[in-house]
Amino acid sequence: MSDQVTPTPAPKTAASYAEQDQRVANFISETRQMIEVARGDPAIAPLLAGRGYDDAGLAAGLAIQQAAQDAYNARQSAMGAQQQAASAAAQALAAARATYTDFRETARSTFSNPNARTALGVTGKVPEDLQKFLTTARASYAAAQSAPYQATLATYGFPAATIASAVAALDALSEADNAQKTVGKDAVQATADRDAAVKALQQWAKQFKGIASVALRAQPTQAKKLGL
Repeated sequence: MSDQVTPTPAPKTAASYAEQDQRVANFISETRQMIEVARGDPAIAPLLAGRGYDDAGLAAGLAIQQAAQDAYNARQSAMGAQQQAASAAAQALAAARATYTDFRETARSTFSNPNARTALGVTGKVPEDLQKFLTTARASYAAAQSAPYQATLATYGFPAATIASAVAALDALSEADNAQKTVGKDAVQATADRDAAVKALQQWAKQFKGIASVALRAQPTQAKKLGL
């Protein structure tokens, strides 16, 4: 008998995450509506009051619902900040790499001597790793500002001011990367907070629906108002 292979779950797509977010939003809103009906309907409220869901009991549920709504709002804000930070980091990386590519091509065209190319750090490939790229580019630009390379590079489009701007672009990239990491952590925490708040609301709603179903068993029309 062959061993059974458990299929690997497909990774979630942006669409599936959006659907999940929408389900969570709908649940939070629907729960609030259910509580408000239970509090305000004169035919339902008295039947629930004696089963633990008087004004105080329903107010407690509404507080849990509001906490879930607040956590949902905070998570949406954190995700928006994460997307903005990721976009800013991507733009900063593209700009820094484009400038460094121009510098490398200029340096390689200008200096054919292997020792000069090594000194300027323009041999081999540009590192894909961000930190290695930053280190490599900074070293290249530092070498480019010293003799005998500075004067020649200035003639071919990389004077001191241009090199300084290129270094500033690296600084901006480093800052953008750090900002992206920070808001990424914030988004992870906000997601965990939202999930915890929604779980608490789910537990409250489950118990409420169970008790309300018993209280309104003889009145299906009233039960329907609560979505039971």
